[in-house]
Amino acid sequence: MMTGAVESEHYKQAVNILIWRHGDRSPTKTFRTDPFQEGNWTFGGGGFGQLSPVGMSQQMRLGEAIRKTYVDNLMFLGPRYSSKEIYVRSTDKNRTVISALSNILGMYGQKDNNAVADSDFPPDEGWPSGFVPVAIHTVDDDTDYVGNAAAVCDRQTYLWEMAKTSAELQAFQNRPDVVTLLANLTQLCGEPIDIDNLWVVRDALSIEQIHANNTLRKVNPWFTDDLFDQMSAVNDQMKIFQNGIFNGTLTMNSLDIGKEIQKIRGGSMINDINMHMNIKLQCMNKSESNCTWINGLKYYAYSAHDTTIYAFFSILGIGMKVIASHGHPDYAAATFIELWRNRTDNRPYFKLTYHQNDGNVTLYPITHLIDYCKGQLYCSVDIFQAFADGAKPDQPMDEIWRHGDRSPTKTFPTDPFQEGNWTFGGGGFGQLSPIGMKQHMKLGKLIRKTYVDDLKFLSPRYSSRE
Repeated sequence: MMTGAVESEHYKQAVNILIWRHGDRSPTKTFRTDPFQEGNWTFGGGGFGQLSPVGMSQQMRLGEAIRKTYVDNLMFLGPRYSSKEIYVRSTDKNRTVISALSNILGMYGQKDNNAVADSDFPPDEGWPSGFVPVAIHTVDDDTDYVGNAAAVCDRQTYLWEMAKTSAELQAFQNRPDVVTLLANLTQLCGEPIDIDNLWVVRDALSIEQIHANNTLRKVNPWFTDDLFDQMSAVNDQMKIFQNGIFNGTLTMNSLDIGKEIQKIRGGSMINDINMHMNIKLQCMNKSESNCTWINGLKYYAYSAHDTTIYAFFSILGIGMKVIASHGHPDYAAATFIELWRNRTDNRPYFKLTYHQNDGNVTLYPITHLIDYCKGQLYCSVDIFQAFADGAKPDQPMDEIWRHGDRSPTKTFPTDPFQEGNWTFGGGGFGQLSPIGMKQHMKLGKLIRKTYVDDLKFLSPRYSSRE
């Protein structure tokens, strides 16, 4: 683990933001003829998509490594948990929430005499000595556009379906080896297997090799290492395509498909990180009340998924440079985005490191892999800001409007205009008037002019999917 002792002579750290992938888990789903169905997975509460004891251990070890770096070596975080220093956000999945709990156990839950009984944890019999509970925050998974790269989004579906009709993806899908592989798997799996659901088969078989390798090879007569390698190669390429990485710029319907996909998958994450760094910088050496929370914050963690990290890396253009095997980060992999201020020029810089769960606790520097950082370990925050600006979604995920002109929703006893006086819109209190209807018709025309005619963001004909 890098201590950062020499580096800290020239740079002062301001905040550390990191994204980690959950630990080892059971499959999230499987194919019809798989001998290992949901009932076969009993760890972590049982069922699909649950964190295993191995995954819990992986995250605890990562937490210990984080403590060694940021508490013991850099002395950036305090030895005792502080709610003002640390904030942890998780996607709304059992495996990511429990990964966060396991990670924090490694950071602040050990019998090292740093946690204080009756202050950090109760001294009662039955309470694990030294275990400090830490709040894990989350939002609904379907609308978690920051942590969940695959959150429900019709536009992502629309862009991906368009991409699949491109010459590059058509050539890939029609390659003889790909066609043969998918046809064979369709027969073997008892259901149609295509480029969109191949990952289900590959993921299930990968996990079964980890947890039941000998049994897998006995009960699944068609499984071979060669077939698995073929699946992995095709699946890896699909993951690259799905993250908006093509052989050059893919332009369709006047859209840069790769850039638009990356905005949806990783744009919210990089902009959330950028927001926290900007507020931290703006509030430095300020004592205003609205700066209190960020001035105390030193450590912000996202407990998320392999897809989250890869989507973030794709925007920075380093996904294929950092991830060595099988398309996505390994279990308990993590990337650290550190904000530093140079002691000489007083300017802010960021530094990226990567923990790839390769059997040691090394944090590998990866800032130099970003093209615009010119091989430097520390890179100007302006570069990060430019990536964030370029990946910011053009339209917000949700739009809100107020209703048009209406009748009162209630009135006072002596008002000459009681409910019976209001006859428009069906009559009565709280009804939309013809004026209100006209107001919204005009607003609708304005929306159409902006998003259909000018930006060409929406189709000219109504689509229930859009």
